[in-house]
Amino acid sequence: MDLTREESMLTRRALGLERSRSVNRNFLAVHVNGTDIKLAQALAEKGAVHPDPSCNFGSMRVFRVTPAGAKAIGKKLPPAHTATVAA
Repeated sequence: MDLTREESMLTRRALGLERSRSVNRNFLAVHVNGTDIKLAQALAEKGAVHPDPSCNFGSMRVFRVTPAGAKAIGKKLPPAHTATVAA
């Protein structure tokens, strides 16, 4: 899976890699009218993240990185941070 620089940076941010070398979380909250929502939706279309509507709050939409999304930036999701997609 090929990600643009912006998609890679957003994925890294979701995993808490902006200040750490190891994955320490797995969520990304973006505002429905913000600049990152279209980027998060593009990542969802690629299968790098998936929406988690059960965690949405107000105007914020939550996305979680998939194992394929982590692999695209050279990381592996630890079991504690591997989210399952609800059917």
